[in-house]
Amino acid sequence: MNRKQSDHLMMIIISLTILIIILTY
Repeated sequence: MNRKQSDHLMMIIISLTILIIILTY
């Protein structure tokens, strides 16, 4: 796994987490 790929994955996970928090807020 490249560093860019893992960074991209982290971005997706963070975005999803923020979305869930906003939706459940």
